Amino acid sequence: MAYHVEFVEPVRAYLAGVEGLSPTDRAAVVNGVIEELSHDAERFLALRPLAHESLCFLYDYPHPTEQAMYDFDFVVDASHLEMGVVQVVYVECSRRPMQ
Repeated sequence: MAYHVEFVEPVRAYLAGVEGLSPTDRAAVVNGVIEELSHDAERFLALRPLAHESLCFLYDYPHPTEQAMYDFDFVVDASHLEMGVVQVVYVECSRRPMQ
C-alpha cells in the first residue's frame, strides 16, 4: 500500500531553518522522506515504535552534501495508517563535516 505522507507546519519550518542546506537539498530531504515512508511506513512502525504499542515511530534520514552529512531524526505519527496517511510530527537535525 502507498501511504500519503504529511509534514506538520513546525516540521516544515524547522527544515526551512536548517543552516547550510540549499533549497535543492531541502527538497531532496522532503522528497526522500516522502518516497521512503510512502512505501515502508508500516515496516518502520514495526521496527522502531516510539514506545511499546505506540502508534508513533522513529525514522532517521541521512542527507549528504559536499560540506557535511546531515542526519535527520524524525518522529512519525501512524495513528491514521489504516486510512493510508502518516504525519511527520517532529524533527531534529545534526550535522557532521565531510572529511
